[in-house]
Amino acid sequence: MTPIERGALVALAVIAFVGSSIATANADCSSRKNYGAGIVFVTDREPLGDERIFGGERARGDADDLVTTGTLTGTKPAQTRGCTSRLSFFQALNHRFARGHGRHILVYVHGYYTSFVTASRDALTLAHEVRFPGPVVLYSWPATVTAKPAYGTESRNAAWSAPHFARFVNDLETHFHNVPISFVASGVGARFATSGLRVVRDPRCRHCFERAVFVQPEIAADALRRNLDRARMCDGRRDPARTGAPITIYTTTPHPSSCSGIDTVRVPVRLIAENGGRDPLASAVLVRDVREALAGTPRTASSRRLAHAASRARKATAKS
Repeated sequence: MTPIERGALVALAVIAFVGSSIATANADCSSRKNYGAGIVFVTDREPLGDERIFGGERARGDADDLVTTGTLTGTKPAQTRGCTSRLSFFQALNHRFARGHGRHILVYVHGYYTSFVTASRDALTLAHEVRFPGPVVLYSWPATVTAKPAYGTESRNAAWSAPHFARFVNDLETHFHNVPISFVASGVGARFATSGLRVVRDPRCRHCFERAVFVQPEIAADALRRNLDRARMCDGRRDPARTGAPITIYTTTPHPSSCSGIDTVRVPVRLIAENGGRDPLASAVLVRDVREALAGTPRTASSRRLAHAASRARKATAKS
């Protein structure tokens, strides 16, 4: 990490993780009755008082009030618990490490046009279907669900949220030093995740990064390569087909592999285009292959059915 990046993180230290008014009558997120249940979330969306829980607008107020953390076991307000302090947030995370499986953390970042409820449902699906040996953390930035595309607004909101995400990942790495962190990102979420790689790949923590999965990443190939270079992800040579790639990209269109550490899996449009492409993790077939990719299963293994199908299609195209 460069001195400038470190300075930016220090400047962001004023951002505190605070609880919101959600579920104020319920126990704090770290209370014993919430041990191990559901997922943990971090968001800088505007809190709402209805079934949407959080809206698509940026949180308002002082810097200390921008980020809300909590836990949830479902997508209803009554299933959500706010963390009342930074300490309770990390306690809630600590309670969710699976016994006998070591300590691992999975961070999920959604893409464009995704409500908090949809993002929560995806994160809960990941926690249930992927069977990750550690807590799943949803990072939800202020994406809006609109009738007409508004890429400009979405991009500006993502850029506004990026420093909060950097602070969050830096806090994870600091509080759970040497605990491997993995990322799953959909669409523009890949921009967040690749920046997060630069934090967890700090030379002081050689084992803080485990794996990353990008689903239809909304990031230019040159920008992806630039971030991976800064994270030193392209050092050395790997054979993803045999050893399992540290980074897997699922895409419907050709996406150049920026280095030997990336495994690109071409998938049918129908798998990505669930709900108009806004909820790609709604595909059970895709989620099953994501599970294998996060486990480090090589794409040549029989359990990687989606990767197998992509390889067969690629070979058939080459022969024709």
